[in-house]
Amino acid sequence: MENKIDIERFKKSSIGTHVDCSEDALDVDLKYSRTSWFFISVLGTTRMPYQIDFTCKKTGERFESITDKNLIEHYMHYRKV
Repeated sequence: MENKIDIERFKKSSIGTHVDCSEDALDVDLKYSRTSWFFISVLGTTRMPYQIDFTCKKTGERFESITDKNLIEHYMHYRKV
């Protein structure tokens, strides 16, 4: 397995924007629980988010919203930092 996101596991926007696009084309919203925010604030670390929303900046379309733990782990592990 390569060390990159398998974009076939995720939806694309109507113009082809996908979850591994650059920051100028994509807005990623990571949603954390209150417990996770506590760990971020106090310890500087956290667990995985419970939801990730992907929005195309060119069209304003939210084309993917994932809550599946396996997909979230895959994205968080291989995403561009």
